[in-house]
Amino acid sequence: MVNPYAGELSFADGQTRTRRDHMKYLGLISAIALLHQYSREVKRVEHHGRVIEYVEVWPKDIELANKLSSVVLGRTLDELPPQTRKLLIALQDWIRGRADTEDVQVRNIRFRRREAREALGWTDTMLKIHLGRLAELEYLLVHRSAVRGGMSFEYELACDGSELGGLGLESPFVADAPV
Repeated sequence: MVNPYAGELSFADGQTRTRRDHMKYLGLISAIALLHQYSREVKRVEHHGRVIEYVEVWPKDIELANKLSSVVLGRTLDELPPQTRKLLIALQDWIRGRADTEDVQVRNIRFRRREAREALGWTDTMLKIHLGRLAELEYLLVHRSAVRGGMSFEYELACDGSELGGLGLESPFVADAPV
């Protein structure tokens, strides 16, 4: 396989993980082109006295790879562990439902761990772990509030999910090639 568009492809390189997965992305493009090898012209080039046959990647191969990359590579590109992602999605659904019921905006709803435990059916330990991860990664904002006999924490969604492209698993790879 030869990808004449390889020099025109770009990808998000802000995270080490995406830089490592770039080779997987290029492999996906090659695999798609390989699936079409029998319907494409076999080209030849002479290199060091040997004739090498190859099939070229087409723009539609790159287009399909871009569509598939979030599904195929999405799990490896997600910064959240699967259970933490599951909690985030459950929280977003629960808070959106509350916002609709209470006729307020999502950003105006705060909740305590106990409320989330009762609404979502998660154990306190699991919530403590995963809420902590979501707060560290700034998916949740944490507010201290005074309660009878001490302090309590209230949580607020930092985003409602629409900023995340649904599950936040959009492909970080962008093909600048003419597709």
